[in-house]
Amino acid sequence: MKFRILLIIIGSIALSTSAQRSGSVPQGGVLSCGPLPDLNAFTAEGNPVKLRELCKGKYTVLKAGCLTCPEFHRSYPGVETAYADYAPKDVQFFYFYKSLRHPELNGYVQAQNMRERLLQLAEARKKLGTKAPWIADTIDDSIRIGLRSGSNSIYLIDPDGKIVWAAPKMDADGLRTALAKAAGPVAKPTKVSDLDLAQVEKQARAINEDSELGVARPDGLSILSIIPAKPEETYYVKLRAEAAPELLKTGTGRLFLGFYPDPIHHAHWNNLAPPMKYSLTLPKGVTATPAEASAKKGPGDSDTQPRQFWVNITANKPVEAIQLKLNYFGCTPDLCLALTHEYTIQLKAENRGSSTYGMNRGKKGRKK
Repeated sequence: MKFRILLIIIGSIALSTSAQRSGSVPQGGVLSCGPLPDLNAFTAEGNPVKLRELCKGKYTVLKAGCLTCPEFHRSYPGVETAYADYAPKDVQFFYFYKSLRHPELNGYVQAQNMRERLLQLAEARKKLGTKAPWIADTIDDSIRIGLRSGSNSIYLIDPDGKIVWAAPKMDADGLRTALAKAAGPVAKPTKVSDLDLAQVEKQARAINEDSELGVARPDGLSILSIIPAKPEETYYVKLRAEAAPELLKTGTGRLFLGFYPDPIHHAHWNNLAPPMKYSLTLPKGVTATPAEASAKKGPGDSDTQPRQFWVNITANKPVEAIQLKLNYFGCTPDLCLALTHEYTIQLKAENRGSSTYGMNRGKKGRKK
């Protein structure tokens, strides 16, 4: 009896560990059964749609994906082969484009409005050469939250709108088994080698070192929730903020600020113009060093390297929010404008299942 209990405990720990490693799946695992929740989405063309209506009347495969999830990039061919075999059997397939798994990877940063999310969707579809169609999660992550999805999760919905199978990360064999049960087996399954899919380049880790323009970040920082003052406007440079654990717990600690030209807009810095400058507005009793700073100029007349800063925050209790103003020249191949953008930095973890690639792991995630 004791041995059986021990096996159950070990199995539970293994499942928990697996879920943690399955592309940011929330605690409790993916939604794997029951009716499909009432969730909102957008077509790739930008038209709003109810997910239930989209799935109604047909078996439907839903697969999470984004531009910065290496696991998804390695595993999506399994969806494409299933699509080749089961779309003729009237099974629907949709990738749903979600919030980024690893912001900063290859320069990509979180979209702040649906127009930008749809631009990222189009970029992913082009880079991967997918044949199965795409939809987009809402900017407030309706599908990700409602399905408790990780960055590489997958679901099968039946014609009555019930979830009949799900996996926290792509499981090509499990998907095939579920589809065979739902729509019948395939005599000669398509192989990845039968398809003309794009060769996805290996992802390089973000540069993490002290330099004239950047700073080295330790593991264990929390990605913070930030709110742009005018999210529907185009911010050619995006703010990212991360906090040391002690800052969130006590109000005193280090705050990371990073400013990133958004590649989805083909943005770059103009090094012939005055450099970017940030300034902070702080609550009463809170100090910041430095409360304002300008970046050094980058190489050449223009570049796309991020501008990064450490700020030391001091307060006698946890801080709720800090206001930031950014002055810079927003430039693309077609324009160059002097711009001012404002943000509210909330001193709380973003909790979108994201991590900076190779960072934010903490002690438990650090490889020995």
